[in-house]
Amino acid sequence: MKKRTTIIITLVLAVGALAAAPLVIAGPHGRGPGMHGFGIIGHLQHVKEELDLSDQQAEQLRAIFRETREANAEARRQMHGGLREAAEILLANPNDLAGAQAVLERQAAAERELKTNILQATAKALAVLNTDQRAKLRTMLDEHAARRGRFGR
Repeated sequence: MKKRTTIIITLVLAVGALAAAPLVIAGPHGRGPGMHGFGIIGHLQHVKEELDLSDQQAEQLRAIFRETREANAEARRQMHGGLREAAEILLANPNDLAGAQAVLERQAAAERELKTNILQATAKALAVLNTDQRAKLRTMLDEHAARRGRFGR
């Protein structure tokens, strides 16, 4: 009985930790990996002037963010619905750890897909910037990290 209780507590903690993942990935105010999912470069309205982005560059970045948000829609849905599905499986049968684990594995795959899409989009977005703009962005990221008490490079 003690082993079963430990397994259930561990699973509940794991589900709780995974519940936070979509919120972290979603970014501030649950906007998802649209503009804010790309960190500082996602705040176009704030950095357009500071990076001296042309209108064409800003539009290219908006298109990249829009495409990525659309590509990630299904992965976000799976991530948000997965925890509820795992909980429902356990509520119906607390011994069905394999079923709940399968749900969590699908959710982890969706999270990997989402992160991969964001990584690819970030690379595309950075390719839109010229060398000087990327250097300025690096400085902005370092300053942002320093303000938050994190180390830059």
